[in-house]
Amino acid sequence: MAVAVAHLAGVIGATVTGVDMRQVPDAALIDTIETALERHGVLIFPEQVMSPAEQVAFSAALGPLEPTGNIDARLDGHPEIFVVGNTGARPVTFAPQAGSEDLEWHTDHIHREVPARASMLYAKEIPPDGGDTLFACMYSAYDALSAEDKASYETLNAVHSVSGLRAYLQQQSGDKPYDAGRQAPVPDAVTWPLVRHHPVTGRKALYFGAKVTVGIEGWPLDKALAFVAGLTAHATQDAFVYRHVWRVGDAVLWDNRRALHAATPFDLDSHRRLMHRTTLREIHPV
Repeated sequence: MAVAVAHLAGVIGATVTGVDMRQVPDAALIDTIETALERHGVLIFPEQVMSPAEQVAFSAALGPLEPTGNIDARLDGHPEIFVVGNTGARPVTFAPQAGSEDLEWHTDHIHREVPARASMLYAKEIPPDGGDTLFACMYSAYDALSAEDKASYETLNAVHSVSGLRAYLQQQSGDKPYDAGRQAPVPDAVTWPLVRHHPVTGRKALYFGAKVTVGIEGWPLDKALAFVAGLTAHATQDAFVYRHVWRVGDAVLWDNRRALHAATPFDLDSHRRLMHRTTLREIHPV
């Protein structure tokens, strides 16, 4: 079957058919995927059946992989795979409690010295309701700013820290203390420009996270957090968002330079959600 890329309705996302991820992609297929990823931001590969080793091999053909900093969430025998879900002894879901609209919008590894270029999430088990993933286009969010805000934002540097994410997860755990488990060392904070230029096209995108962005360089904390909250509301409005309703076998690849993503609530006590994520490390300066 020939490879076909079909754009989805909206500003972000496309479905890719004709790809068997059990096979390591050749140069021509890699070029097709990379071109489609830059053009569409999020690529959905439906009906995949692949082992962890095959997912690692396919992902590694696209670029160097970066293991998660959560050591306990690495798949045994495959440290390149980050196990996301509520099936293990220490759930890693990033989803809010049912009924909460306080989503954890983020771009992967923004709090690390080398952030993520792209990520692939492969659905192994899904709940009957909820547990969707939302993707927001930061090209569109930047383009929709006023000329005045564009000029202002391009002078700002945002501060990112895993402490912001941990505070959110503690809030979601309620009265139970949040146990982060074993973690690889990460900086206390890193700083990146709020407006990022895509290294392939030069297009401008907002680059931040709703919880992991904990400050704006030179601003008082309360002003910075209020700004991030307002920016999140602007950047994740419905016109910029694609909602992916998972099916078992879906593999979704997204461009962290361009897209924020967030998990939606599901019933963690009654249903299982299990995903395997591989993460491609950044290869260009931010």
